[in-house]
Amino acid sequence: MTNLRIATLVACSMLSLAACGEADKVEQGSSTGAASNTAEATVEKPAGSLMETGFGQSDIYVALIAIVQNTSDKVGQTVTVQFNIKDANDELLASESQVEYFSGAGQKLLVQTQAELPKGKKAAKVDATLLVEDKGSFSSEPFPEIKTGPVKLVKSEYGEGFEAKVEVTNPKTEPLKSPRVGVVCYSTEKRIVGGGFTFPDLVPPSGKAVAEMDLLITGKPSSCVAYASPGAFED
Repeated sequence: MTNLRIATLVACSMLSLAACGEADKVEQGSSTGAASNTAEATVEKPAGSLMETGFGQSDIYVALIAIVQNTSDKVGQTVTVQFNIKDANDELLASESQVEYFSGAGQKLLVQTQAELPKGKKAAKVDATLLVEDKGSFSSEPFPEIKTGPVKLVKSEYGEGFEAKVEVTNPKTEPLKSPRVGVVCYSTEKRIVGGGFTFPDLVPPSGKAVAEMDLLITGKPSSCVAYASPGAFED
């Protein structure tokens, strides 16, 4: 018998509303290869939860952001977030998805990607769907927390945008290769207005490095917070 357990959580973010952090829908089911042998679904606690979701737009480019929490004691699960971008008339403008993985129990993971809209289109709403799967694709050993310092905003050398600088600390005694460092920015109403991400080549053993990135945001943010996680090929 093959058991399939899928937890799908849907959250939305609108420019006119604060981001919602609870799941709208949870689906769980079980199926078998034999048509004559079906079993009632066993309800399990979802392995992840969408805490926040939001976006920022500059010209035709949109930053898509979700903060996901690992709600299980396991690590190494594959985390997929799919984003649907809609306009004020609820027309679907574009779709994108991003795959990451949990590296610690209870971890809050920043999942972020970007999309390009047709010229003249403006995003008004983003629907995000979360899927957490335990495929065994990533290490099941917990990775120590990669700590980040305060985010420093500076005006971009080009155009009217902003850049972010953040200090990243390597928790291990060997070099940390290409961690994913992301920044999420908020308005004064604590609504997500965009962010950015980068992959510094190397952080020295038990040392620090400054990660710099361009931000894709709506307007000027009131505050920004950084997250860091090991790269996909980090042991």
